[in-house]
Amino acid sequence: MLHLALAGAFFVLALVHFATWAAVRSQRVQLWLATSFLSFAALSLSTGATHHEVGWMFVDTRPWLLLGALCSIPLPYTLLRVLWALLDVPLTRTRRVLLGVAVAFGAMRVADVLGSVLATSGPRMTAEELARATMGLGLPMFWLLAVTVGGTWALEGARTLKRRGAMAAAVFVAALLALGILGRELAVDAGWMKGPPLFALVGLPFLLLASTSLAILTARSLRGADLGTGIHRYRRLARLGRGGMGEVWLAVRTGRAGFNRLVVLKRMVDEDSEDPAVRLHRFIGEARTAARLHHPNIVSVHDLGQVDGAWFIVMEYLSGVNALKLARLVRRGGEVPLEVVVELCLQSLKGLAYAHERGVIHRDISADNLVVTFDGVVKVVDFGIAHGVGSPQEHLAARSTASLPSVSRLTQAGDVIGKLAYMPPERRAGAEATTSGDIYALGCVLHELLWGDLPGVGLSLQQRAQWEGPDAPAVNRLLRGIVEKALHLTPARRFSDAKELEQALLPVRQALPTVDLGSWLRENFSERWSHERELSEMSDPAPEEVQALLSRAPASVPAELAPTQLVAKKEEPSEEEATRRLRSPR
Repeated sequence: MLHLALAGAFFVLALVHFATWAAVRSQRVQLWLATSFLSFAALSLSTGATHHEVGWMFVDTRPWLLLGALCSIPLPYTLLRVLWALLDVPLTRTRRVLLGVAVAFGAMRVADVLGSVLATSGPRMTAEELARATMGLGLPMFWLLAVTVGGTWALEGARTLKRRGAMAAAVFVAALLALGILGRELAVDAGWMKGPPLFALVGLPFLLLASTSLAILTARSLRGADLGTGIHRYRRLARLGRGGMGEVWLAVRTGRAGFNRLVVLKRMVDEDSEDPAVRLHRFIGEARTAARLHHPNIVSVHDLGQVDGAWFIVMEYLSGVNALKLARLVRRGGEVPLEVVVELCLQSLKGLAYAHERGVIHRDISADNLVVTFDGVVKVVDFGIAHGVGSPQEHLAARSTASLPSVSRLTQAGDVIGKLAYMPPERRAGAEATTSGDIYALGCVLHELLWGDLPGVGLSLQQRAQWEGPDAPAVNRLLRGIVEKALHLTPARRFSDAKELEQALLPVRQALPTVDLGSWLRENFSERWSHERELSEMSDPAPEEVQALLSRAPASVPAELAPTQLVAKKEEPSEEEATRRLRSPR
């Protein structure tokens, strides 16, 4: 009767969590909890229905045994999803493989149980008899699944204990209790001790965990946080991608009286390949740097916070495309008018000049870090590796509210960070970053927008005639000279700062037709503009609606995007080598 009572309790809890998920919809953890409790209810019902105390109530116990065995397929999967949702960790490739293996082992166990049940001579069979019949395959599979899931819970809870606080502690305690019950059942099955089967009691720690998690979720909702759905008043809608330091999410900032505002939420995630202290420094440094730069051509940062050790940055949502999208259009044989290219670079230079005047070197200027909005405004984004003029690499701010590492622990001597394709030669050789490096990188972007490729790829004969020949338009020759100067291999022979490059481009801009950058973008990216309008008109966007909309929208960032990386030192070219390479065909 104990198992039947537990089945009823699990079923009620499943209904509660299903109702919570149906009401909120964005709380996916509630759905996984509800499915897990439904599986525990079926497992307890199967054990209770085949027990000798209530066997007289059921003429044929085989369907109940099959019902319990079928739980071997969804239960490990849902329990693992509950674990990762409660701890708010990303579903990595390793975790996906673990889910697939769990489902495959569960299916193998069901097949073995089905064969054993069908092979029995009579309609009545107890759980103990089924265990003996599946001793060769099904029972070992069952214990392997149970111990793997319980061990994963314990390991993940212990690993995230410092970062996830109370939730990780609740997960860890529930895992230890479940493993203790599993140990007792294994001893009974192996004949090391006698006693009735109490496997359904494994669900009791999850009962306690559900109560604890609901209390934690309620407390966070009262203070503005919502685990698995948002951070503070921000509700995550869809993941846009994953960068060098974290995941990037489309989110909505919610408030009273139906206030909603789309934002971008950048959330730092665990990465085993780099020192967490280094990542934390860069992540917080990005927020601090961007927050003190108030300019129309620099992305705005709204918030920086931490929930259970997970740091996040909230930035303005930019409705548009990045410059890399335009470069790809040129690479495929399309055309971006010169006035559009020059206007894009002029606006970028305004933001860059503002940052340089305030002592900030971006260090990661690239086509994907320049976003053109449908309002016709160019924004410089991603200040993740920016640092101050004259400051040492990876320099720490003097005042900090977070526990950050000392300077000596950050980047090893000789390491250079940035995108290799946009990096000036002196940076590749290990020299300190300067504003000249940002000018070189923007020259690379200009080269990419004009000819579809980064510097180093030679121009075709037709392009040479159009840009360098005696019959080439004066504007083209002037623009070609500006690009060559910006890309000079010797820093002293480049433009001295962003304002000088801006002044050099102004005559080119005046000689070209006027252009409304926003109108041109809306006309040439009409499909994406339509999706952006539909997104902005959603009064209360739900994750399912947004993900369905984004799945129809064209991707804004190509998959082959070059990552920001550490680069080994190279020898700096001599003056003669620099001159020779500059004059060689590109």
